[in-house]
Amino acid sequence: MRDIYLGDEYVPLFIVIGLVTRGLLLRYFTKTDVASVKVLTMGLVSFSPTVPDGINAWFFMHLTYLSVLLMYFPFSKLMHMPGVFFSPTRNMPCNTRAVRHVNPWNPPKQYTTYAEYEDNFRDAMAESGLPLEKQPEKAAAE
Repeated sequence: MRDIYLGDEYVPLFIVIGLVTRGLLLRYFTKTDVASVKVLTMGLVSFSPTVPDGINAWFFMHLTYLSVLLMYFPFSKLMHMPGVFFSPTRNMPCNTRAVRHVNPWNPPKQYTTYAEYEDNFRDAMAESGLPLEKQPEKAAAE
C-alpha cells in the first residue's frame, strides 16, 4: 500500500508544532519582558536592531521558527490555503433562483429569432423544400 503523505509534507507540521510549543512555553512557563520584545521589534522594523536585556533564548527560538515558516510558506503547499477565499462558491451569493447572474466579463451577444433567420434564408429554405411560415415573394407573385 502506498503512503498517502510524502516526507516534505511533514516539514510545515513540525515547524508549526515548534512555533506553537515555543509560544505556549513563553506564555505560560517562562516570562519574557514584553517591553524588551517591543524594543527589539521596533529596531528590526527600522533596520537598526538592538538586543535589549530581559529576552530569553526561548523567544529567539520562537522567532526563528516564525522566520523559517515565513520563508517556507511561499514554496510549500500551504500557498493553496488562501485559495479558499477566492473560490466562487464562497464568494457568490446562493440566490440563483431569485436573481439572474450575468457575467460582467462576457460581451453582450446578438441573438437571432427564427423569424429573422427565415427572412435571411427564405429562398434557400424554399429551394431545399423546408417548411416555411411565410412563403417567398417569388412564389407569392406567381
